Formats: sequence, C-alpha cells, structure tokens
Amino acid sequence: MQKIDVAISYYGKPYQTMVTLFSLLEQSNNYIDKIYLCIEKKQPYEDAWQGIPKIKEIFEKRGVIIVHLDKFVPWMANVSPQGLDETTRLSLRYQYALEKTNKKYLLICHNDMLYHKDLIHPMIQVFERNPGENLVGVGRIGQCWNCSAFYAKLCTPEKFEDYKPSQQELLEQLEQYPTPRYKRSRELVSEGFVHPLPECRLNEYACLVNVDLYRKTTIPNGPVPYFGGVWNGSDTAAAWFRDSYLNGLRFENLYYEDYADHAPFSSVSNGNDADNNRVIYEDIEQQARDYMIKHYHADQYSASTQLQIAKMLGKRKLQKIYNKVLNRL
Repeated sequence: MQKIDVAISYYGKPYQTMVTLFSLLEQSNNYIDKIYLCIEKKQPYEDAWQGIPKIKEIFEKRGVIIVHLDKFVPWMANVSPQGLDETTRLSLRYQYALEKTNKKYLLICHNDMLYHKDLIHPMIQVFERNPGENLVGVGRIGQCWNCSAFYAKLCTPEKFEDYKPSQQELLEQLEQYPTPRYKRSRELVSEGFVHPLPECRLNEYACLVNVDLYRKTTIPNGPVPYFGGVWNGSDTAAAWFRDSYLNGLRFENLYYEDYADHAPFSSVSNGNDADNNRVIYEDIEQQARDYMIKHYHADQYSASTQLQIAKMLGKRKLQKIYNKVLNRL
C-alpha cells in the first residue's frame, strides 16, 4: 500500500484542527505515515497557542509531528524566491514538509476540513493512471469564485487548459464581470499573466503533490517558485501552479468536495473571515469543539497538559503587562 505524508499549516483554530486530524485519520489512516503540523510564528488570536498542548497530547502518538516555524512569512509577494535564506524558506507554508518528507506524495490540506470519505486513495489512483507523465498535482483546480471566466461561463476546472483568451479579451471580461479580487486580477493580466488565468491554482484545501517533481522543478533546482508564496500571483500556490504548468508540468482536477468539507462550521464555507473577526472565530471554534466532543474525544486533558496551558497563559499575561509598561516609558 502506498503511504504518504501530510502537511497542515496551523494558523489558529485549534478545535477545527483537531476535527481535521480526527476525521482525516478516521477516513485515511491506512495511507498516512506522518503528519507535519507546522505552527506559524504569528497566530490570529492569543488563545490559539493554548490548543497546541492539547493537540500534542492527543495526536503525537498518532504520527503527528509538531513543528514550530521560525518566521512568519505567509505571502512573500515582494521578495525574490531566489534570495530566501533557509530559515525563511522553511517557514513558508507547507515548505518544511515538502523538503523533509521521504514519501513520493504529500497531501497538503487546510486545518479547517471535515473528511467524510477517503480522499487519498482516489488521488493516488489518478497518479497511477498517468505513469511516466509530468503530473505534479491532483486536486481541485481554480478559485473559480474569484474568476471572471467562470462567471462568463467560459471556463471550468476541467477546461482551464483549453480556455486561452487574449489579454484584451480578459481585460474586457474583467470589466464585464468584476470579481472579488478585481484589482489584483487586472494588475496581473496587464502585466502579461494571462494563461493560466490569474485565479488558477491547485487549491491548498486538499491536494496531493508529487514530491520528486516538485523538488526538481522549484528553486534552486528549477525555475519555479515555491508552493507557499504568492510571487506575481493572486493567492498561495497560484504562481507555483502557473510557472509549473508553463514549464511542462501537468495537473489533474479532482473535486475534494465529494470527500470533505472546507470550513464546515462556517455559514459561508469560508475560513478567512474568522481570522479577522473574533465573533465569527469563537462561534465556529465552539461548533468544532461540540462536534469533536460528540464524535471523537472529550475536551479533557492530563494534568501535565493543563499545567503547560496554565504556564503559557501566565507568560502571555506577563508579556502583555511588560509591553504596556514599555509603551508608557
């Protein structure tokens, strides 16, 4: 049986993270060796840190490796990928696992997923049906909800290779169908990034990457920027997707929605809103906690874990007091 590793970026949402891990292991445990849970240096809210000891207690014995990243580098849009030092590079989302795994394939997924069927085996089967080809990624292609071509009914995830508009056609289309990221899309098209379309990417919610091809084609071994950056793109992995495609690599669309839900506790299936709205964040975290208690695990932990959390809270409070004193000087 083909074993894979998994990469998950932890940016807040401890209870949603635990639901993600529980449901992924419930559905796909036979295919998973290690799960790299990379803790970003900056978190959206202070109490996100308190979830880490809980996750550690439950999941370290299940093959989850918790990695604390040294820098906070979520976008890196204005820095050349060729010039990144090792610490910065490994702090890019998913890059640590992409460099450290010894598996042929790596599943990249968000920390706010709910799996209800095994997704890994169908993804592996797509790769196995295409032996010897330059297939680098399998998953949901395109952020079509941000794309004018989708609203114009001219493109779909299955047709992204075939729909090749001119620059002028795409600019006019953007005017006719203004998108949520209209300004950024227009900038990219005006700069000559026409095909693949600006919103084409291999969605990081849940996708499988051929690790060997990734390493051979990304900097410094090839011309392609890293998965976790934005470099002349609209979002994470868009530039990697475009440059990989233009350098001869292939992608296959597979709808993760048939196997899992993204942001299942959000009323709009959107995980970003919670990062900027504490009320939304607390609501979906409470729902995730209730779901975890009902289906997987009581929200109860050992005395040592509770002590860790208490020490963590104490340090955070002392730091806040210290910062206030400094601000008054």
